[in-house]
Amino acid sequence: MTRARKQKRRLPNWAIGLIALFLVFVGFYLAFTKHVPFTGHGYEVKAVFRDAQNIAEKSPVRIAGVNVGTVSKVEPLPGDKAAVITMEIKDSGRPIHEDARMQLRPRLFLEGNLFVDVHPGSPSSPELPSGGEIPIQQTSNSVQLDQLLTTLQADVRGNLQLLLKELGDSFQKYGGADGLRQVYLSGGPAYKNTAWVNEAFLGTQPGDLQGVIRNFDRVAVALNRNQPQLKDLITNLRVVTGSFASEDQALASSIRQLPGVLSTARPVFDDLNNSFPPLRAFAREALPGVRSTEPTIDVALPFIRQLRALVSRSELRGLTADLRPTIPQLAKLTKRQIPFLEQARSLSSCFNNVVIPWSYDSVGNGSTDSSGDPIFPTYKETGYGLVGIAGESRSGDANGQYIRVAVGGSNNTVITPAPPGSGLPSPLVGMTMNPLLGAEPTLSDSAKTPFKPSVPCEDQAQPDLGSTVGPPPARQYPTPGAGEPALQTSLASTPLGPALRDFKGIYDDYVAARKGVLSGNKGSLKDLGVTLQRLAVFDRKEYPKAAAALRREVSGGGG
Repeated sequence: MTRARKQKRRLPNWAIGLIALFLVFVGFYLAFTKHVPFTGHGYEVKAVFRDAQNIAEKSPVRIAGVNVGTVSKVEPLPGDKAAVITMEIKDSGRPIHEDARMQLRPRLFLEGNLFVDVHPGSPSSPELPSGGEIPIQQTSNSVQLDQLLTTLQADVRGNLQLLLKELGDSFQKYGGADGLRQVYLSGGPAYKNTAWVNEAFLGTQPGDLQGVIRNFDRVAVALNRNQPQLKDLITNLRVVTGSFASEDQALASSIRQLPGVLSTARPVFDDLNNSFPPLRAFAREALPGVRSTEPTIDVALPFIRQLRALVSRSELRGLTADLRPTIPQLAKLTKRQIPFLEQARSLSSCFNNVVIPWSYDSVGNGSTDSSGDPIFPTYKETGYGLVGIAGESRSGDANGQYIRVAVGGSNNTVITPAPPGSGLPSPLVGMTMNPLLGAEPTLSDSAKTPFKPSVPCEDQAQPDLGSTVGPPPARQYPTPGAGEPALQTSLASTPLGPALRDFKGIYDDYVAARKGVLSGNKGSLKDLGVTLQRLAVFDRKEYPKAAAALRREVSGGGG
């Protein structure tokens, strides 16, 4: 039973043959293609060449002679020999930088075809992404044998033969070989210094030598562009070298001293290199000023000519002669101005110490008075007072009185004694529209600041504008007939009474609106305008009508 089961599990011969054929096929595929299927294209790089030069797919891609990839596609560009070559690069060939350079070079004779020689670029440049393209400016082609043979035409070959013949004569006939041998024997220190120079050419950072070669290429292109100047340069160089040859002994002595000079100058060169960055920054900052220097000089030249003429000997002599009688007078004027300047100093000090502090002071205590109205500095209140006087002094023409005083009546009678020393008859009787709540400032607050004539203004005491609220008068009679017998008659019982009550209401509204405007309430400004319109209507219509009725009543209806 066990042997029968093993025979049943054994694969048939035809299946084993198919598996063997598949393995052989896979082995041949991997051996010839050297590519594992189903793994993708990996890292690809494209490059544009001026001429594909029959490079084929599967051609190797090398870095320093080591295979790092293969050519996967060659796409010719329309209407030109240029082509785009796509390469698959292994991980061992990465990174390929954006400033990389590529060249098509021939392989060995037995290898045949071409290969792509890659210079990966400088480490400071970023890596080229997969699928990135190297431009045609960074690619080159190799010189083919047919191109070389085409270049060596009869005239070129003749010139080459002449060059070789003259070179042989220089070594054999004219002792050039002995001179070269002597140079070689005595050139040990020079070779050492040359090695230092070659090492210095490598630079201090990766890519420095590449930058030198790139800049030298720019210089060579510029020299080729200006061939006449290049010919003159070569001619002048021949003259210079001939001059050096005529002074060969002095030149040899100078060259012997050159190593010591270079050793001494090395610290100077180090300091010079350290000064270049700030010098470069200064040059950038100074460039706008340098550009504007020429226009500035052009503009300043006329002024300099005039100034030079003014300081000439003839002009200075005339100026000195004119100033000679004036200078003593100026000295006397300066001496006489000393008292005036002292008075000006005293006046300025008076303003600084007394007048200006007083103008910024306020009458009363705090920012508002007892009725809630805001208190402003003296220089503002003075302006408000002048505006009020201008309103009171309006008249029909310029011959009118400066201030007009009108006598009227009201519902509140006030009786107070005359102030001591005022010379007024006592008692004083007056009428107000509303009962008096107090007096601010009081008579004692209105006393003048003591004035000392013998003391300068700058040392005088500053006026005291503080105030207190005095009590209301003791004798007030808010209702008609409540006071003395002489005051029992009231205007309220006449035809003028209703008009006066309307005026009182308008005035109360005016006071409330004015308080709102001074406190910053924007809505009160509209109320103030409406109140002033009502007051104008009262002055134009209601008051003249009531006054006419009062006159008719007084005259017994006679009008």
